[in-house]
Amino acid sequence: MLKSLYISSFVIIDKMRVDFEQGMSTLTGETGAGKSIIIDALGQLCGNRASTSFIKKGSQKAVIEGIFEIEMTQTLEGICDDLHIEPDEQFVITKEILESGKSNIKINYQNASNNALKILMPYFIDIHSQFETQKLFEEKNHIMLIDQYAHQDLDGTYNQYQKVYKDYRRLSDELKQIIEEDMSDEQLDFLMSQVNEIDEVTYTDDEVEELESELKSLQSFEKVNEIMQNFNHLMNHNYGVLPQFKDALTTLHTIAEIDNFNESYDSLYNQYYNLIDEYENAMDIYHSIHFDEYRFNELQDILFKINRLKRKYGFTMERIMEYRQELQEKIDIINHRDEYIRELQSDLDIKKKEALELAEKMHIIRYQKAKQFEEDIQKELKDLYLEKALFKVDFEKTELSKLGIDKIRFMISINQGQNLSLLNESASGGEISRIMLAIKTIILSYSPLDTIVFDEVDTGVSGKVATSIGDKMRQLALHKQVICITHLPQVASLAHNQYSIEKTVGTDETVTSIHLLNAEERVIEIAKMLSGEKITQEAILNAKNLLNV
Repeated sequence: MLKSLYISSFVIIDKMRVDFEQGMSTLTGETGAGKSIIIDALGQLCGNRASTSFIKKGSQKAVIEGIFEIEMTQTLEGICDDLHIEPDEQFVITKEILESGKSNIKINYQNASNNALKILMPYFIDIHSQFETQKLFEEKNHIMLIDQYAHQDLDGTYNQYQKVYKDYRRLSDELKQIIEEDMSDEQLDFLMSQVNEIDEVTYTDDEVEELESELKSLQSFEKVNEIMQNFNHLMNHNYGVLPQFKDALTTLHTIAEIDNFNESYDSLYNQYYNLIDEYENAMDIYHSIHFDEYRFNELQDILFKINRLKRKYGFTMERIMEYRQELQEKIDIINHRDEYIRELQSDLDIKKKEALELAEKMHIIRYQKAKQFEEDIQKELKDLYLEKALFKVDFEKTELSKLGIDKIRFMISINQGQNLSLLNESASGGEISRIMLAIKTIILSYSPLDTIVFDEVDTGVSGKVATSIGDKMRQLALHKQVICITHLPQVASLAHNQYSIEKTVGTDETVTSIHLLNAEERVIEIAKMLSGEKITQEAILNAKNLLNV
């Protein structure tokens, strides 16, 4: 359930923190006070697209944070594992909307993506707005609603079907590709030429690296040769280091016995011969280097072919060999095309038979559960003063699809004797609200979801119908946390908790605030909803009657 909601610098909300309780809570206030802004804030936590227009004028960022208490399930643990989120009984969801248009999102204080919110939040909260009502009435969604209703009986077979159908589609696509693909002799020659081209240089990536290193060494020979010739000239030319050093020693030797120069002479004499040794070592290494022009050209040719293959077929030899395997498989298919098609067709027939058997099982389960669903909806509609309405789930069998072999449509007749038609073809706004609430109540009663938010679902109704809608949400609140935005005093009075949303217009800005009403404040708020700004004594008495105080 939603324990707490914090909003900062969001549209016209400066700072707002509200704690919610279990049961039914209503949010009431004048039109334009900011009730829908709170729904927008919750929508941001559910992964709705952020916009800089949400940032309050004069602020650098907007912040929304929700704290949810969750009963952990195996499914939810799996989702948390996939999203690399540590599962907990309490989740803190935070979203910052920045001036740049970007968002910072954290789930339990870990950085997360907007996509992670879209995956996770449907297990925490369901927000039902007028837009969601339209989606609910779209024919393509009706089969999913039945599947939600039937999930306990259906899930096992449905999951099996998804695996089999995936294999069926893969085989079907593969067969179609083989039948439509060019299998001519020209195509065979082309594929063979590619295989032969690859087979000219069957090296591994490690071997290619060694070839490149060898070529690099040979390419450096010219530079080494130039440097060593210059080195030899500097060291051993008539005016090089060694002859000059020797002449210097000869000169020093003439006075070696005078004034104790002998030690210096001996030291320099040793250094001279050490220098000769190092010079000869360097020259020996130089002379040992062998430049093989044939090998040099061979390496260049090999690496040229390898790089050409990489550009054509893949950036590594491993990928090139994988592509070669694909080519060989295509060649084998061409050479044994008829046999391969027969085998593939046989596998496809087997997989289709499996899929049809599972789809038929799903159809039976759906049909049986749909009959129960009709009864449940019929009861709900009667409670909502649509006792003459007739609700039916229409089935039509189709070709195999991802969802099976069923096309499902919700049909309704509002008045006695009226023909059945699609939900949105014959119902008025108030009737649509009640039908939606009936469907939502039944579907959500089978859902592990804890929190349901209704945004003005009572539009277009009044009187006893409004009371029946409030009663229906209060019944749902016996098992779920229900939060409802409403303009109707009949609905607001049935809530366990009522929050007032107020807008204050200042000199420079407009600010929205929210607070939980006590018993006396609820009477005034309900009276205001009944009579407007000028509260009459009669409105106060009516409010007390509605609240049973």
